[in-house]
Amino acid sequence: MSYMDQLTCKRKKCAGELIVPLKIVQKGSGAVIVGRCPRCHESYKVLLNLNDKDKWSPTVAEAFFRCDVCGTDNSDNWEYAGSGFGGSAWGYHPYWYWQNRQERLKIAIKCKNCGKKRAKSVTSDLWADISKAIEAPPEKPVAALKCPHCGADITPDTKACPSCKKEIKCSACGSPIAPNARFCSSCGDKVELVEVPASPDEKANICPTCQEAFNEGSIFCSVCGQELHCDKCGSRIAEGAIFCTNCGDAVTKGDLSE
Repeated sequence: MSYMDQLTCKRKKCAGELIVPLKIVQKGSGAVIVGRCPRCHESYKVLLNLNDKDKWSPTVAEAFFRCDVCGTDNSDNWEYAGSGFGGSAWGYHPYWYWQNRQERLKIAIKCKNCGKKRAKSVTSDLWADISKAIEAPPEKPVAALKCPHCGADITPDTKACPSCKKEIKCSACGSPIAPNARFCSSCGDKVELVEVPASPDEKANICPTCQEAFNEGSIFCSVCGQELHCDKCGSRIAEGAIFCTNCGDAVTKGDLSE
């Protein structure tokens, strides 16, 4: 039986549909491929001779990046799995692990057609051949980081939010603080309000609606009426906020219609 016969579905209604590999591992002098037919979803386990790798690897590589549910090609829509930001299972850096004394790589595909998520694995020696047929994962913009307490924009090295003044990383152990947490989940230290110094170029007393200067103690802007400090609790209103981040009171927006 040729390698193409081994890699196609045996059901008549599928008309020789190429199976989609989910796992490719080396076993002795052969490569074991576990996959499914994207039409009938029948599962297959195929053993191919490594001596003929140059013949079958291009076909296997092309099929490896297809969706096993709908058959859509996702060769430009895959990611490395297992090393995402903050412990996420989806990331952009190679994730290698050991199993049965073999170094394996795990990738993840979220099909751009049906939306099915699938993790696939391949041993490192076979990945070199599979990856010849495709390019590295496309670069994706890094999502803006937000304060877990008030949603203000922050940077990766921010330890305390400049808007709501709450700790983002525990001052005792450095662990990330969960949204609305009162105590650190790692060491139990109490989440504190921190005095965050203003940046030298920060326009601290400029109304975000009309750009007019205001006095530090002002509750409302004298020009447009924008609420600058909460009229209920006195906390500084974060730029763009709809509600006070301290007490939840609705923020009065400035009016420039006149």
